[in-house]
Order: sequence, then structure tokens, then C-alpha cells
Amino acid sequence: MSKKTRPRRGNPASRAPASKAPASGSPAGRARADTAPAGQAPSGSERTEADAIVGRVMSSLWAGIAAGDPLRAELETATCMAIPRVVGELDPDETEKFISTVLVDRAVHRQTPDGAALLRLLMTLGTQDTKRAASRALAELTGAGIYPPDWVTGVGKVTPGQAWRRYDVFGDDEAIAVTFGYGEAEHGIVVQVDLTGIPIATAVGVSANAARMIEAVSGDSEEEFERSEQISLTEARHRLLGPLDRTDYDPNPGLSADTLAYLPIARTRVRRLPAGDGEHAGDAGDTGSRPVYTAADRAAAVEDFMKSPLAAEAVAADEQSTRFWAEVLTGYSGRVPGEPPTQVGPRKLAHILLGHVPNTFVLSPAQRSHLEPAVTAWVRWSADRRDLGEAGTEVLTEQVPRVLARFGQAYDDPDAVVVRGYASGLAASDADVSWLSDNVGRRMFALPIPQRHAPLDLADPADRRGLVADEFGTCTPPTGMTSEEFVEAAYRVVEEMWRDEDGPTFQAARRMFADGVSRHDMLHRLAGAPIPTMGSSIIR
Repeated sequence: MSKKTRPRRGNPASRAPASKAPASGSPAGRARADTAPAGQAPSGSERTEADAIVGRVMSSLWAGIAAGDPLRAELETATCMAIPRVVGELDPDETEKFISTVLVDRAVHRQTPDGAALLRLLMTLGTQDTKRAASRALAELTGAGIYPPDWVTGVGKVTPGQAWRRYDVFGDDEAIAVTFGYGEAEHGIVVQVDLTGIPIATAVGVSANAARMIEAVSGDSEEEFERSEQISLTEARHRLLGPLDRTDYDPNPGLSADTLAYLPIARTRVRRLPAGDGEHAGDAGDTGSRPVYTAADRAAAVEDFMKSPLAAEAVAADEQSTRFWAEVLTGYSGRVPGEPPTQVGPRKLAHILLGHVPNTFVLSPAQRSHLEPAVTAWVRWSADRRDLGEAGTEVLTEQVPRVLARFGQAYDDPDAVVVRGYASGLAASDADVSWLSDNVGRRMFALPIPQRHAPLDLADPADRRGLVADEFGTCTPPTGMTSEEFVEAAYRVVEEMWRDEDGPTFQAARRMFADGVSRHDMLHRLAGAPIPTMGSSIIR
């Protein structure tokens, strides 16, 4: 989905203490305080100041390494790694360049055991590219007889302790806290997860006082709708692995400096947790003790609602439209295997009706006019099914008119109208949301929305052809093709990718993308290939 269509990652409805764990004066906080506002391109004087900032943060890093405290050294290293993101540079290539040209090079130039220690820390916390760069540099130092101090061999080798979860009864967000032994010391991580869309981490904390952190998460809450429970370490891994990876891959500009710095530490800690039997490499896979809900479960929930006395009035007024909205609301849970079909909260309801629906479904007049009675009935039924009680039911039902007051504007938004075209032919009310998201993502990759465009109906092949002509009409065509033939070939490639995720064209495009070929260059190659080998034998 485009960034325009992604859910807002604002403050969570509940006040789980994920953002409270980092102590004031943390290294990441100092980095934020020293930097210019995100998005401002540095002038010459600002570059000089930026260099000074890097120098100050690096001084703190070297002091942390010299102290021989593994946790402190990790925190200082992660803070330095996060400098580009803290100042607003979210391009992962630029972050990698900074780590290679600043951190790795400075570690090598020191020609000291502390420099070698930094390289080992980068190998523990960094991406695969960072690990490779740091490994090569460390081999250079050890080849010259320079080795890291002995304490570095224990970096990252933590022993998982216990895990707790604090959550709101509506299912909008949760905080997961996990403790780890580090030699004779103990520390903890706590992660706030937004559950309204695809689960994503919105705040990360690291605490040197694990006992106090667990007390904050497991203790009685002043919030009426918050609960806490101890969970297995395997379940903690399942609940955290995907959300942390998504945040690291696509960080929100509004994330705090501490969260940006502590992301790599949290990810390394979570990967030390025991995996479930069904987990595949790099995948959350196994749900531990959590149930997995299927399309049959969601269909059964819809039938239960339609037969419920709480739905009787809405069904009598318009049975077909009531079923449509019941399938939309129930089906949204399909994006997460462990989410019950009846689960919705105030923020998730807003996300569904102001984001998911406007970006996905073309509504009939009857469906649009029956929105309020159908949704109100379903929300009451959901609250009753989950035993939320009078207070919880009131919270949910009071949200309905607030959301519906904004629905017309959201649905008629020109960008939403365009995005709905990507779901053309796919968006049945009972469609699997995960499958739908994957297919819409494929179509958006094949034909992104330009930043500036006239009104578009992407369900119309003529509008798709027009975008292809705008993008490739001024390109130099391959040898032997006219410009018109090349545009037609590019359109054919886009249409093949638009229609078929399993076809040879899209599979060839995926292989190219994995090899680092940009989308535009990829389409150039595919459109310029001879027809008999299109998408099949041009890449092996």
C-alpha cells in the first residue's frame, strides 16, 4: 500500500509503559537533542555542526566501549547507528552508507582494540550489509594483530528470563516486556505494538532495571480497560518479531530517538527467544498457544451475527447490505492469524471505516445508506460476544457516530478513489484481507501512483495505459523498437504483472528486484526482451 494509505501510528489508546522505559539522559535522547529538525537539508555551517554532533556521540561511544559494559556499549553503538534516522534520513541505503563510511572507517582508523570492539558490536546489531562490512574490517585489524578485548565475546549472548503482556480489552494495542540475563546483570526490553492495522512497533524501550519494568507492566493499572498477563517466551517472540521487523524496514518519521536507537537491540534480543515448532527462518510462523482463525471461523461469525437479536432490525431493513458490512468488519481480522473475528476497538473501528473501506470497496448506494444501522448493530453484537460489559459497550458505540461523521470525506477523498482502483476485481466483502493486501501491493508495484496526476480510474485499462505512456513515452526505446512499440510492450508487461501474481513476468520482476534492479529499469528490461522469452528465460 502507498504511504498515503497506511494507518496513522499515533499515541496508543492505552498507556502501556513502552515509551517510559528509557531513562532520561539516554544516549539516543542526547543524539536527538544535538540534531537539527528532521527534513532540513544541511547548509555548510550545519554540516560542520553535524560533524561536531557525530564527534560528540562518537566520544560517548568510545567511553562506553572503554568501560567494558556490554549493555552500555550496545546502547551507545545503536545510538550512533541511528543518527541518520534521528535527523530524518529514512533511506536505508543512506543509513548503510553512514555506518560504512563513519562507524566502520573510524573503527579501522583507530587501529586499537576499542576499534575492533566496535566492529564486533556492529556485527551483532547491524543489517547483513553492515555485518559484512564490519566483518571485513575486523579481519583487516586482526590481520594486523589488533584484537577486540575479551569482554566483547559475550556481547549479545543474553539469557531470556520472563515475558509479560499488557493490553487493552478492545484489542487496539499491547505492550510486551521481556527480561534478559547479561552475565550477572539483568535488563529488559519493552515494546508497544499498534494492532489496528498490520501489527507494528510504535515505541521501544530498554531498561537496566528489569524488576521495575516488569512491575510497571504487570501491576494494577489505573486504566479501566487495561489488563496484564504473563506469557511464554515463545509467544513473546511471535508477538514481537514481525512488528519490530516492519518498523525497522519502514520507520515512521514520528518515532522517538530512543525507539530508533533501540530497535536493533530489541530485534537481537527477540531473536534470542525460543521459536515455535512451526516457525520458519525470518517468519513469526508459529502462534504458540494462540488459536489460529480461518475463513471458516469468520464466515461462522457472520452467520452468528445475522441470526442475533441485536442484528434483527438491521437485517429486516436490508439483509444484503447488513451482510456486506458484517463480512467487511469480521473479515478485517483475517490480516492477523491470531485475531478473533469479533475483535474491534475504538481505534481499529476508525482504521477500518476511514482507511480500509475507502481504499478498498466501491460501495453501492444501498450499502452506503445502510452503513450506520449495520455497523451499530455489529459493534453492539461484538461487545456482547466478548462480554465487554456496559462500560466497554458504551465506549465502542459512542465511537460509531464520531467515525461515521468523517466517513463521507474519507470515502470521497480523491486519493482514496484512485487507490480503490487497485482493488478492482479483487475486493469482495468476504475476501481474505492478507491475500487482498498482497495483490494490491503487487499492482501498486507494477504501476505506482504518480505524485501529480489527473483524476484516475485504475480499474479502467485506458487510464493504466495512460500512466505507462507518461512514464515510458520519453524513454529511449531498445534497439529495433520504435517509441510506440516500446510503450506498448511496457504496457503489456504492466498488465501481466497487474493480472497474475504467479505468472512468469511477475516472478522475473521479483528476481530482478531482489538483485537490486529498480522498478523502472526492470520494466525496461522486461519490455525490451524478445516476446518468446518474456519473463521466463531472460533471467536464470
